[in-house]
Amino acid sequence: MPEKEHNHQKSVFEMDISPFRILLWNALAAIFFQLVVYWASAGDYVHFLPRTHYTIVLGFLMVFAMFTAVLSVSSHKPDAYWWQSLVSYALLSVSTGVTAYLFSGLTPDEAGPFRWMFFVFTFGFVFLLAIFRVIKWLVKLAQKMDSRLPK
Repeated sequence: MPEKEHNHQKSVFEMDISPFRILLWNALAAIFFQLVVYWASAGDYVHFLPRTHYTIVLGFLMVFAMFTAVLSVSSHKPDAYWWQSLVSYALLSVSTGVTAYLFSGLTPDEAGPFRWMFFVFTFGFVFLLAIFRVIKWLVKLAQKMDSRLPK
C-alpha cells in the first residue's frame, strides 16, 4: 500500500498575517468596487447615488476590522500587531475616503451621516481589537491555571 501523503497546509490562525497585507487587499478591493460603480454609473442605464462610494468604503472598513481582530489572536507580538492594526486602519480609512471623495465629488459631511459612521466604525474597531486581546489573555490565563488544557 502506498504511504499516505500528509497535507501540511497551515491554518490561517498559524500564520502571522500582517495588518498591512490586509490593508493592501482591502484598499485594492474597495478601489476596484468604486471604479466599477463609477464606470457603471457613467452610462445612461444604471444610476447609483453618489454616496454609494462611501458605503463601499465603510463596508471594507468593517471587513478590515473583522479580519484584523480575528487574526490578532494568532499574532506572536500582540503590542506590535495592535499598533500596526491602528496605523493600517487609519491609512485604509484615509486612502479609500479620498477615493470616495474623488469618485463621488461629495465630502463625508455632504454624503449624509458618513462622517459619524466613520467615527463610530473607528471606535468600534478599537473596541473589537480590545475584546479579542482580552479573550486571548483569558485563554492564556486559563491554560496557565490548568496545566491539563492543551497549549
